[in-house]
Amino acid sequence: MTYNKYRLRILFMGLCVLFLLGSCKKNFIDGIKPTNSASANDVFASADAVRVYFTGIYRNIRAQWQSTDGTAGGATDTWGYNSVFMARDVKGKDIVMPYNSWYYFDYQNANREPTYRRVKFTWYFFYELLNQVNTLIDGTTKSATIDDNDKKSLLAEARALRAWFLFELAREFSDAYSIDPNTKGVPVYITPAADSTKGNPRGTLQQTFDQINADIEYALANIGSTQLLKDQVNINVAWGMAARIYLEQGRWADAETAAQNAIQGHALDASGYPDNYNGLTSTEVLWGFPQTTENGGQSLYYGTPSSFFVQDGSGYDAFWINDELVNSFTTTDVRNTFYVYDPDVTQADAYGTNKFGTAQGSAYTVDMLNGTTVALKTIDFNESLNMMRVGEMYLIEAEAKARQSKADADDVLFTLQSNRDPAAVQSHNTGQALIDEILLERRKELYGELGIDYLDAKRLQLPIDRSTTNHPVPYNYVIPANDPRFELKIPQTELQANKSMTNADQNP
Repeated sequence: MTYNKYRLRILFMGLCVLFLLGSCKKNFIDGIKPTNSASANDVFASADAVRVYFTGIYRNIRAQWQSTDGTAGGATDTWGYNSVFMARDVKGKDIVMPYNSWYYFDYQNANREPTYRRVKFTWYFFYELLNQVNTLIDGTTKSATIDDNDKKSLLAEARALRAWFLFELAREFSDAYSIDPNTKGVPVYITPAADSTKGNPRGTLQQTFDQINADIEYALANIGSTQLLKDQVNINVAWGMAARIYLEQGRWADAETAAQNAIQGHALDASGYPDNYNGLTSTEVLWGFPQTTENGGQSLYYGTPSSFFVQDGSGYDAFWINDELVNSFTTTDVRNTFYVYDPDVTQADAYGTNKFGTAQGSAYTVDMLNGTTVALKTIDFNESLNMMRVGEMYLIEAEAKARQSKADADDVLFTLQSNRDPAAVQSHNTGQALIDEILLERRKELYGELGIDYLDAKRLQLPIDRSTTNHPVPYNYVIPANDPRFELKIPQTELQANKSMTNADQNP
């Protein structure tokens, strides 16, 4: 971990202070000299000061990110966390790309070589954030002026983020946990790293998850319920993180409980789905990132989802939906936001979705497959980014119960289905048929948001089969289960810089 992308940057803390002066207490601001930087004593002097650091981390997560030396990030398909989700989306079967655009190499499942931008971005993005969190943990722990109770809640929030960043790295750069927990994991760091840091070995995937589990369990025991903005991790978000982490490990009973706990104080909201819960005001949204172009705000601009999904010429017009997924929706399902783009429905660009973006008004309308005529969406630079929703938690609970052969698993599933579709009929499936129904429902609920069909295929050792859908030749192929294309390779620069890793640590 000697590579300088991971080092603590005083510039980062200076920018945090400059961005957030208006939200800080005046006596804290007056105590920082000079005003364009902050010493460790300033940053970790109080809980309020650490909150400024947190806000800077959250801002970096959703920003148009670029590594410290400019070698990763800074492109439309590597602009912050959202681009990780979008890359996963196109690597699965539900999103179709008929034409060359951003993410096209990801769509071909070929964007994984050790010198490629996708690989470097994903590795350095999460490890830089990890190092910022480790710096916060270290400084808060050592602070002589922060109250012990405040320390616990601050450290819990930081450790939840550390668990999450390690989890995302493991998802991208290791095999599925279900294949073999003793396969290679990712380097784990729990203290700040600098240029002089030797670097840690990959270890096993189980060792990676041991740290992930320890961090999320500490968070669950100590984090608070306050959420100043929807981007902040609180107890609900931590339980949601735990639900995903436990599901990945096949800890079905733990995943069930975590998903139930995550939605406390929240509820399903069918009315917000057709606009993808834009604005994050709905009780459905547990965790999300705001965007705004106003008053010095922050936006991904053309890296935002609607610039790829809307088909009106305002963005890239890059993502269509495969016909199999479209045909799985009833006309009464609120999630049926599809329309015919190409009258020849055998074509790759046959179906568009009106789920993303902002309505253009009555002058531009589109006839939906559900029989309604609505305003056609256009690109929205203020579009909020969903990270976690109540609907997903119902699906995690349903799958976890089905894996345990609990009789009410289909009732949990139907709670979601009937909320989304008032005409839904309960299937009463059991066994593998119920699990298959749940996995399809996950695709229907979350398409375009998290890359869920790709993640589930990897997690459950399933193939990605595009052969029976309207993906264009030559991309209507089948990726076999556990194919090397399910994981990114390690950046070559990391192998060269990390003294604890060799070329033998490279993924196949």
